[in-house]
Parts: sequence; structure tokens; C-alpha cells
Amino acid sequence: MVVPVDYKNPKGEKITLVMARLKSTAKGSAPLGTLLINPGGPGGIATTIIFAAATEPLLSDELTAQYDVVGLDPRGVGASTPVKCDPDVWNKRVSQFPTTEAEFEALIAYNKAVGESCLKLTGNLFNHLSTNDVVEDMEMFRRAINNEAAEGCKNQKLNFVGFSYGTLLGTQYAEQYAENIGRFVLDGAVDHSLPETATLLGEVTTYENTLNQFFQWCDTSSECVLQGQDVAALFDTLVQNASKTPIPAPGCPSTGESACYPVVTGEDIRSNTQNFLVGPNVTIAWPILAEALAEAAKGNATLISIPKATGETFSVYPFVAIGCQDWLHQSTTFAEVQAKMRMAAAFAPHTKGTTQSYWAQVGCLGWPAPLVNPQHALKSKAQKAPPMLIVNALHDPETSYSWAVSLAVQFPKSVLLTRNGAGHTSYAIGGEARALSDKFLITGELPTPGTIVNS
Repeated sequence: MVVPVDYKNPKGEKITLVMARLKSTAKGSAPLGTLLINPGGPGGIATTIIFAAATEPLLSDELTAQYDVVGLDPRGVGASTPVKCDPDVWNKRVSQFPTTEAEFEALIAYNKAVGESCLKLTGNLFNHLSTNDVVEDMEMFRRAINNEAAEGCKNQKLNFVGFSYGTLLGTQYAEQYAENIGRFVLDGAVDHSLPETATLLGEVTTYENTLNQFFQWCDTSSECVLQGQDVAALFDTLVQNASKTPIPAPGCPSTGESACYPVVTGEDIRSNTQNFLVGPNVTIAWPILAEALAEAAKGNATLISIPKATGETFSVYPFVAIGCQDWLHQSTTFAEVQAKMRMAAAFAPHTKGTTQSYWAQVGCLGWPAPLVNPQHALKSKAQKAPPMLIVNALHDPETSYSWAVSLAVQFPKSVLLTRNGAGHTSYAIGGEARALSDKFLITGELPTPGTIVNS
């Protein structure tokens, strides 16, 4: 699909967006039309989800019988004219938690250098990657499927499932095109209406909460290789020691998609632990995290090392480029950043504030692209959106349950479905949350308000 780089200049430069479709298993056309999905990120590649769903049970048979399911790689992501940056600039190590004025200035200089390399290699698209731009692409997609539809089927609404950051795409689409919404499921809610500090605090506390859930499980579960130890104390000691003397990661390759850094710092451990906790199926994710921590404690941090860029395209580049156009980063002095660090450490003594929200707020200082879509109260038009289903786990390590509660208030016709469990998002587990999400997508019937499920 060809779209303008800048929707304010629709006749100007164009880019190509790439999508993949899993056709309905029904005979003939899909009974309910097209369902668009976004896996989150920002920077998640939607086309890979579709390719995987063709052979793996990522989507239910009931859903794929009713819909053609489409994964559209957002602009700057995957196959859709990806963001490009200089890996040598990216791979330089700087602390996101500066303890001196000099370290703070080094962080800003690093951010600026990375951003300038991305601008040079990506071109004008680099300045047009905000969620607002992607929302316009989504509307172009809706119009395109209507143009291709048979006569009598040209008024299709947009049906959408957004995970994590994808929920932000859904809410901001509602701001602009509430009248075009069909059935929306928002799984792992992002609330883009909160002030900068409140945004940070929401993710800081939910990550710390989920990590404490992991510690409690690990202390008592036979599936944890650290069972019987004080795992919280082990984690803190590991981070402290790695902050003084980085731990070797001898198994990290220097090239290829699996490349990672050869040494691991305390910041790396705090950061990558959140990535492990993100796995929605904790029976798989938590034992792997326990093994990674156990190996690191023995002196081999390979399993918990941070991925390293090896080329001009890398999955994390669009995360930064999009995030810096979407999220406030107003703490521009060392003293202001220190205040955030103190606040985060007070509420999260194990993780110290290490989150995607913190990363966006300090990692965007000095960034050359404009902030065009900062947090804001949803436009009143969004309240006219039809009923939507919002899904969130109580112990989600990234998207706080408090964000889901807030989002449900902002969309008064919506229903919040609560999963009493841990892990980021719920659909992929394949349990009750998925069944109720599918039921809404297929029949339009929402769960009873206040519904709580365990899977």
C-alpha cells in the first residue's frame, strides 16, 4: 500500500507499506470481512505474526473462520520502509542512569548522535513516524479494503486487535475516526493521557510488582532452579556486582540476529529482566528467567545479555524513533533526571525505574526529530466510539492495570476484562481471555462488566 510520508503534503514523497493476509478458512469470502492486528512495540512486525499464524495456533480456528486476518507493518517497521541507523553509533555504551553531570551530557550526546545517524540513513520519513501518522495509514487501509470489496460490501468498519503499543493505535484511531470503528480489542492497555511523571510511575510500579510475583514463585516452586534461596536478595546482589564489574557473556555472538553484548552491566540485568517477564505464559517465561539469573550468578551472563545491533536495520530502532515522537521528555537537566531516579528507586527498590517509559524520557533527550504526539486527554469525539473490549492482566510488567482502568473510564461504552495473572497481554495464552475476546470479535457480545478470568 502506497501512502504519503507526510499527510499534510499528500502529493509529496511516498512510501510503501507491506502487509500479509491469512485468508479465512470459510468457503468463499470471509463472513465478517477483515481483521487488522498490531503486535505492539512500537516496532513489532505484524507480518511475521501472520506468517507464524499460518502454521501455529496463535489465532483460534473460530476467529480465522470468520475473518481474513491482516498484519500491516507500520511505517518504519519490518518490511514497511524500515528505519535505518548506524549500528556502530548505536552500540556505544552509555548509562541511562547518570550519576554525574558529565554522564548526563554523555547520554544526551549519544542520543543526538544515534538520532542524527537515523535521520541521515532513513530520510524524511524519520520525522513522520508518530502514532498519528500510523493512524492515518490505518484509515487508508480501511478505505483500500472497501475499494476492493464487492458491491454492497463497501461500508466495512475497521475491525482491530491491538496488543500493548497497538492499543495506543486503537485509542488514537478512535480520536480521529470513531465513526469507522467496528470491533476493537485492546489487549495490554497503554494510557496516553497521563502526565510524564505519572506515566513513568505506572510502569515502574507494575514492573516491580510483577518482579516480586516472580520472586515469590521462585522461592517456593520446584520449577525454579533458584528454589529455596532468597531470590530477591540474589537479584539485588547480582545487579550491584554487575554495576561494579560487568559479568562476561561468553556465549554472545558478535554477528547475526542473535548478537548480544559480550559483558553485562547491572542496568542490563534490570532492563532484560523486564523483557523476560513480558512473556504472557509465565510457565514458560519464568523458569527461563530463573535459569538466566542463576547462570549470571555463576559468572556467565549470556542468557541475560542485551541484543546488539549488527546492521542498518534492527528491531529496536523504530521503537526509539516512534517513541520519541509520541512521549514527553521534559526533564532536560541533570537535577530533574536525578529527581526521577530517586522517585523511581523509592517505589521500585529492585528495578530502580528501569522501564520503557523511563527509557523514552531520558533516551529522547537530544533527539533530532520533533515531539509531535505528546500525552494528551482524548478528544471528545473518542467518547462516541462504539463498545470496545479492553483486556489487562493484574500483574503485567509493562502496561499497568491502572492504565487499563483509566482507559476504560475514557471510553465509557467499553468493558474492561481482567486477567488475574502475570505476563504482558493475555490473548496469546489461549485461555479464557482469548475465548471472550474471540466471542466479542465474532458476535459483538461483550463480557459482563467486572468479569475476571484466570487465564
